[in-house]
Amino acid sequence: MRALHLPLLAAAAFLSSPVGAHDLWLEPAAGGFTVQYGHHPQLVSHGGETQIPYAPAIVKSVVCADAGGGQRSAKFGSTYPVRVEGDCAVLYVLTSSGYWTKTTAGTKNVKKTEAASPLASWQSVESVKHIAQWGAGGDKPLGTPLEIVPGDNPLALKDGDKLTLRVLAGGQPVADAVVTYDGKPRGQTGSSTAASS
Repeated sequence: MRALHLPLLAAAAFLSSPVGAHDLWLEPAAGGFTVQYGHHPQLVSHGGETQIPYAPAIVKSVVCADAGGGQRSAKFGSTYPVRVEGDCAVLYVLTSSGYWTKTTAGTKNVKKTEAASPLASWQSVESVKHIAQWGAGGDKPLGTPLEIVPGDNPLALKDGDKLTLRVLAGGQPVADAVVTYDGKPRGQTGSSTAASS
């Protein structure tokens, strides 16, 4: 079955920093999915480790939607790699590795107030949406803190077709966010929708 993965990374005050070098994705597994992090072997062309271990506590919430738009929280595990149970038309996973601070001695995974000689600080938030089935709920926001919402059925696209996306933070459009794919900028959001990708 063809499905679409929509990863989204935010740093500082949502999308104010360049996209990071690692990818978050959902890998189908018996009865659900596993949350993977690293360099997706089929979606990106740059090098690096395919899978990078992460602390399971970075998975903050999981939302499962049926094709009609009905939503429920999905069960997910507490061991690496995090396993999400269930069959969802649209599956959304939100992760956060907390606050990061750049200092004169390097970048540390702490708040600015906890670091010596801080230069800059941001909160890292990343989400991924897996669309397996398009329906009445596919083009609507899930009401999550950070997400991408397709304007049209992405599963009906052919190679070379354009896809219009909306980038939302807290359900509201994010202006001037750079949308990238495979590490390359593909468009920039306006005040209400994203550029085509």
